Amino acid sequence: MYIHAPCFDLDELARDNMHIHTSFSRCAKPEMTVENIFAEAARIGYRTIALTDHYNDDIDDEEALRRLETLREQGQKLGEPCRVLYGMELSGYGIGKTLEGDKLRNALDYRLYSCNHYHLDFWEQAAKITPRAYAEHALKNVTSLIKSGKPDCIAHPLTAGYVRAFEDKTLVSKAITDNELGDIMTLAKEHEVAWELNIGNIYGDTEFSRRMWNTGRELGSCFNMGADAHLIKNIDFAPHMSEIKKILGV
Repeated sequence: MYIHAPCFDLDELARDNMHIHTSFSRCAKPEMTVENIFAEAARIGYRTIALTDHYNDDIDDEEALRRLETLREQGQKLGEPCRVLYGMELSGYGIGKTLEGDKLRNALDYRLYSCNHYHLDFWEQAAKITPRAYAEHALKNVTSLIKSGKPDCIAHPLTAGYVRAFEDKTLVSKAITDNELGDIMTLAKEHEVAWELNIGNIYGDTEFSRRMWNTGRELGSCFNMGADAHLIKNIDFAPHMSEIKKILGV
């Protein structure tokens, strides 16, 4: 379990980059080697980084464990430039549904879960193609995952950037009421589950990102910053910090 005390200083949170993909993720570029990632982390001066490759339905636990151990071995051989968490971006692909078994989950330093990769063929969809139906599905899905005790953090939470049916991706988050947002963030706090401040997510749904940030500040929620980096140049938060602060109202 990875958790830290609530912090609402974005510059302090930005010392830890909790969402970096290696070339094991199909969507990441070949340049995302452990060696290159470590070199960039050293240049930036990160305190902590988390390697979080996708676990989708194209691999099984055996392959995921092999990849995890390969990354650990490479990291130890190279020498870690900061605290390195060998984690995974796991799939909460439906209400009460995840792909991984206990052995793999327990082997991870950091358990980051995506619950809204609706563009993937195996992902459970809402019963109806309406913003409210997807809002309800997202809330039920994340609620079930939090209660399961599995996650350390929810990646790019509760947004609908991957729902192909809607041209305006913000309609789903707008359908989540303030009471619903407060309830699920309270539940996460009770179960020591963090919410990701995902750079792409913040740009993609500015209004909801500010709602989450402000609600979290009121409740004392835990936030982790994640670049969701698939390119070396995207590992650094610095180019985004000024705009992110404006969006969140800091």
